[in-house]
Amino acid sequence: MQESKFLVFGNGKDKPPTGFMFEKQQMHGLYFNQSSSKDVALAMVSMRPTPLGPMMEALSLSPEKYGIGRRFYIQTLDDHVLSPDIQEKLVRENPPEGVFKIKGSDHCPFFSKPQSLHKILLEIAQIPSQTHS
Repeated sequence: MQESKFLVFGNGKDKPPTGFMFEKQQMHGLYFNQSSSKDVALAMVSMRPTPLGPMMEALSLSPEKYGIGRRFYIQTLDDHVLSPDIQEKLVRENPPEGVFKIKGSDHCPFFSKPQSLHKILLEIAQIPSQTHS
């Protein structure tokens, strides 16, 4: 991994890597495979390296830290970062209150299918909260 051209050494080459960033062509294929070229160009200007720290640390969840807020999952069916199988596994292992699917969406539905995403978000906002006693 040290030799990877995707690694970012924010603290210097002699220190552990701080993040990673794919090349533009790879990002296009992974994140934006269904998005318009105009949106991809805009996204590329905004992309920053993904920090490695949070991915390398052990995650400890508790009801106090997690599980209080309502959770919904929007599955992106043409996602090249998280395949539908992986997304379904995530849902099975950590069931949300509801699952919505967007056909023809890549990893970034706000670019590839903004109207579909908007419709789903409005639908979620109108779902009554279930109070637990």
